Amino acid sequence: MSDTGALNRRMTSLDASFLYLEQPTALLHVAGIYSFARPLDYDRVVRHVAERLHLIPRYTERVVMVPLNLGHPTWEPDPTFDIRRHIVRHTLKGGSDDATLARLCAKLFAEPLDRQRPLWEMHLIEGYGAGCAMLAKTHHCMIDGASGVQLLNILMDPTPSPPKVEPPPARTARPPLPNPFLQAATGLVDTVRTQVEIGQHVVQSLMRPSRALQEARATIDAVGTLVRTLLQGAPPMPFNGAIGRQRALAWTRFSLNEVKATKNRLGGTVNDVVLAVIAGALRHYLRQRGVNVDRTELRAMVPVNVRTEHEQLKLGNRVSMMVAPLPIGITDPVERLRQVSAAMDLLKSGGQAGQMERVVALTDLLPPLVQRPLARLQASVTPVNTVCTNVPGPRETRYMLGEPVQLMVPLVPLAVGIGLGFAIMSYADQLTIGMNADADRVADIWTLAAALRDSFEELWSATGLERIAAPAPATPLKGRRGRKPSKAKRGRGTVAASSVESPPELASA
Repeated sequence: MSDTGALNRRMTSLDASFLYLEQPTALLHVAGIYSFARPLDYDRVVRHVAERLHLIPRYTERVVMVPLNLGHPTWEPDPTFDIRRHIVRHTLKGGSDDATLARLCAKLFAEPLDRQRPLWEMHLIEGYGAGCAMLAKTHHCMIDGASGVQLLNILMDPTPSPPKVEPPPARTARPPLPNPFLQAATGLVDTVRTQVEIGQHVVQSLMRPSRALQEARATIDAVGTLVRTLLQGAPPMPFNGAIGRQRALAWTRFSLNEVKATKNRLGGTVNDVVLAVIAGALRHYLRQRGVNVDRTELRAMVPVNVRTEHEQLKLGNRVSMMVAPLPIGITDPVERLRQVSAAMDLLKSGGQAGQMERVVALTDLLPPLVQRPLARLQASVTPVNTVCTNVPGPRETRYMLGEPVQLMVPLVPLAVGIGLGFAIMSYADQLTIGMNADADRVADIWTLAAALRDSFEELWSATGLERIAAPAPATPLKGRRGRKPSKAKRGRGTVAASSVESPPELASA
């Protein structure tokens, strides 16, 4: 990541779409909340991040739009970059608990990032318990879930006493931002070059008719899948519809080992268990509000990381998606899990994620002049009820200034028409579900957090396993270097809390 040459100066179609899609009521930045048992000194935090900025040069670059949409925006060095504009200090007022922290973070999360600066912020929040917390915001056009974890591993350390970071190269003067005429000219040249390359690729494909026919059929199938997904729609729910600018946040934690033990006993994957838990929680929550959930199946967009091995250290977005069912009409928690698992197996075997990736690639065929209004039109279509994004986080404890991170809460942005989103992140022995909601549509979001706990308890009870460790450890996490993941007993017995691998294949934005 430290090689600036490895970073694209001009945004890809997918990265740029997150700028085009953004609206005042649907801000498209991702975020994470991190807590510490002891206070962190603000000035030391600023120095800590400043020492590592050369490893993440995009943090000192701002977006420059292209006049008349003749090309996608570019990343340019910010000539007036000041790190203290990006790291802000706050103090909790009116309490020091989770609910008070969530209210402040919701207020901060609901504020747009300044497009005249690099698109990230860190908010150091003092007065949280005996320690502090941090809210880190980054625009989705810069990172997705997988690349966000890579940034996390740069800003945080695997040990309390890490070696010193290599100093940056000698600083050179930052060039001025390109003038609009130059930006328009280079944007047009890049767009024409891209269209010519696409045309050459098409000609080369036609020279191999059988391969071209195969590609055409695959593309038609992919477009057909997208059309069917859009036409199928999603059942109306209280958290769907027009959303406002205010947000409500909440979270809950589980023992990752217990989640794995549940899938080992009852079947499926870790992701299947999480989706089933969310389905059960929404069932309880909606029934309490008088919604008839009988024979109802919600639809959740599940982003999928499609990075190849050589792309693991690149910024930007490399995601596709699947549309997963949330069978909230099923009463039995085990049957609910089986239905989710069977449906996810079918989606994977049918290659839905690959088809959606192919559809996303089709946008490269369109010039930016067309893509931006098309993105606005796309924002008006809501084929899902919610978003469930799973991000495999660090397997071992991370530290900042020697202090262990106690809690990592991921936050996913809300799209137009989708007033509730779930972000799931594994971290050491924990699995945390962070919820972001429209404050008017989900005013009692901590009730939903409790429903998540109740839903998991239903599945846990069905395993017949005995709990011998607290499901949500509150003490500092211990790094477990070199230790192999322990296996839960498959028969009736006990499960000890231990370090286990991150949830499998699904990771996202």
